[in-house]
Amino acid sequence: MVKGLVFFFLLVLVSTASAAEGDPERGKEIYKIRACSICHSIERSGGAVGPDLTQVTIRRTDERLINWLRDPASLLPGTDMPRVPWRSDQEILDLIAYFKTFAHEPDRSFLGTVPASEAGRRLVEEYDCASCHRIVEPESGRDRFPELTLVGQRRTREWLESWLKDPQAIKPGTFMPTYPLSDSERGAIVEYLTTLK
Repeated sequence: MVKGLVFFFLLVLVSTASAAEGDPERGKEIYKIRACSICHSIERSGGAVGPDLTQVTIRRTDERLINWLRDPASLLPGTDMPRVPWRSDQEILDLIAYFKTFAHEPDRSFLGTVPASEAGRRLVEEYDCASCHRIVEPESGRDRFPELTLVGQRRTREWLESWLKDPQAIKPGTFMPTYPLSDSERGAIVEYLTTLK
């Protein structure tokens, strides 16, 4: 009896886990069918209305992406992102699985080997901040969110440090994600941003 119950619960767990996985090949087709590239790009190929999605799974958790794709306006009132009439949650999971095929873990190997501001510049590239922000050159980012080209004139080092540590504490409801930055990463990025004047 006990063995039977254990087997039943294991079977339920396995079937639930496999149902919660996405298929990147189906996700690729969904991306095309739903015409996501009208507004979004991947590896800078596609539209420029919304953020580039190459590193979206580094910036956002699966849970956040699922909730966003189900009902964007509930997370960002006034967003241009429409509420898509998905056939099922599986479409969302497949789409996220497709996005994951492009994401790469940010390189941090240069930390401590180059000046802090240079390390910060490289981290800004690694985390693909230009997917939402314009930085220095017109071709290096998006206009959707605040431009960072002169952020060193507008914000203090302390404010930038606090913002990167916990954007929600400064501006509840902001679209800016909380990156899992180490103290050294955050310090290097702040060092770089303060040079943008």
